[in-house]
Amino acid sequence: MIYSRPVRIILGILCFALIFWYLSRWYNNSVMSFSVGAAQVSESAEPDAAEPDAAAVPEEAETPAEPEPTPTPEPERPEVLKAAELGLPAPPEIDISQWQYVLVNGDHPLDPYDYEPAELAYLNMTGDDTEIMTGFDPNRQMVDILIAQPLIDMIQACKAAGLPVFLSSGYRSYATQQANFERVCYNNGITDGKNAEGNYITMPAGCSEHQTGLCIDITDYYHEIKNDELAQLPTVQWLAEHCADYGFVLRFPQDKRDVTHVMGESWHFRYVGEEAAKYMTENNLVLEEFVALYGVE
Repeated sequence: MIYSRPVRIILGILCFALIFWYLSRWYNNSVMSFSVGAAQVSESAEPDAAEPDAAAVPEEAETPAEPEPTPTPEPERPEVLKAAELGLPAPPEIDISQWQYVLVNGDHPLDPYDYEPAELAYLNMTGDDTEIMTGFDPNRQMVDILIAQPLIDMIQACKAAGLPVFLSSGYRSYATQQANFERVCYNNGITDGKNAEGNYITMPAGCSEHQTGLCIDITDYYHEIKNDELAQLPTVQWLAEHCADYGFVLRFPQDKRDVTHVMGESWHFRYVGEEAAKYMTENNLVLEEFVALYGVE
């Protein structure tokens, strides 16, 4: 059958449309299949984001707590142990090398022998004024300036108790002590400064506390001569009872001659500071015994 030209054109268009529809449908089905497959592969490859099973994860071992360190006790101070051996309470925690504890006697001479304090104070001998002068004055008594104020405080308190005071002897230079030693030895017919009991009545130059300027002989102005009778003076008795409150000690008690090797001197007071003075007084110690607790022999 031969169709006319218009019919053939129409049939061609229909065929072309049919072919186009068929190809479009095939293409869409192919793309959809590919997307579905890729999605399935992606889902199978993605790890499970859910929390892992707790039973499948081993529990972390607990770290045992470190025990608290046992504090190491501080070693006992040697002076405390020494005091305990002697039945004494613990001594004060001090630096025994400080100036106020220096031990000077026949076995512990000064170094150097001709030692002089760095600065001297000149005090009124009867405590009528409290001025601390630093310029030389032969009418005033000399001491190391380090003990000037506590000494003034003590003698003022003594005077306030109605008792007279007289600063008889403080600092002595090496030359002065040498002259004093020779005079006393000559007057007593001795050469070594010791009495018949073997105790010093005067110290050789370089071995006297007076050369340190840290001590003072105190009487009253009615009894300047130093002998055993001074122990009965109210002034000396008051000082012996109260001196520790001001950092002083009675340096050479009668009952300690076997330790100090010095005859009893109820008038001789030595500055050691309040802490040491109270400990020494409360426990009936002289300076030799006190410093021995700290290893000074």
